[in-house]
Amino acid sequence: MKYDPIVSVLRHRREQLKISQKDLAAITGIGYRTIQRMESGDTDMKLRQYRKILEALRLTDMDVSVALFGHEMTKADDVASVSRLLPMHVRRMLVQFLVSISTEIKKSP
Repeated sequence: MKYDPIVSVLRHRREQLKISQKDLAAITGIGYRTIQRMESGDTDMKLRQYRKILEALRLTDMDVSVALFGHEMTKADDVASVSRLLPMHVRRMLVQFLVSISTEIKKSP
């Protein structure tokens, strides 16, 4: 079964906090079976449910975004978005670093 990366982050956090699916359902008011279906990938999460789960797990959108950055589904656009938050001199260093890595990769057999 294919898991949504956001759901994976939320599930991992729930497990870190040792909160069961039943407990999460009670805290959020979302049905236990709905929590099960969301975590198994059988149904999509609604924005309202996402917000309730974030609150219950003491997470922010940024926490989820940062966790996703380490996920294998990270795209170039994600890196570009994060880099916009950096000061200009740091962005220049980042670009130089990425160019140097790219050059090294091209040299490798």
